[in-house]
Amino acid sequence: MTGTPARRRRAGELESAIRVAVLDELHERGYPGLTFEGVARRAGTSKPVLYRRYPTRAAMAIDAFVSSRVATPPADFAGPLREDLVALISGMLMRVGADGVATFRGVIGEVDDATVARVGALVMSQVEGWLGGILDRAREAGELGPTPAPARVVRAIVALMRNEVLFVFGAGQAPDVEGIVDDVIVPLLRATTASPR
Repeated sequence: MTGTPARRRRAGELESAIRVAVLDELHERGYPGLTFEGVARRAGTSKPVLYRRYPTRAAMAIDAFVSSRVATPPADFAGPLREDLVALISGMLMRVGADGVATFRGVIGEVDDATVARVGALVMSQVEGWLGGILDRAREAGELGPTPAPARVVRAIVALMRNEVLFVFGAGQAPDVEGIVDDVIVPLLRATTASPR
């Protein structure tokens, strides 16, 4: 693909074009085939422009992936609790997709611990925010007890989601989202939010 000729664009427009180009390159070539040259050509910009924004191709892939896959909720959450949890996990599986799993696996081997922690915290805060809204609504509706779910319970739910994405879905198996919600997540939430006796 030849891409469009380079031209002056507003920062937001250029940033959006770069992100789309990165995602298209990842989809067509996979993470091993992602290059600054390919992205620059597809986005209609130059490699120096990319280098000013991204120190590595991993940083470029992370930016495009996070901005496109976890910037907005994957579903409309309106209750009840079970349906919201199924929609959250299923929506994240669809959003990440096979491309996302492959990208994550490629990126993780190239970045330092600080980058892994930063990206993990960013994704975690987004998912925790969505989950927090779901749990608040469920508590108000009487589906959960009056006590907020402990932070470690919320982190455990996110860890279960991550496991389903990377090691079940990512290994070509069909995730059992409803089973996880019914057998693990809802009982855990009900037990940890119940009124103390």
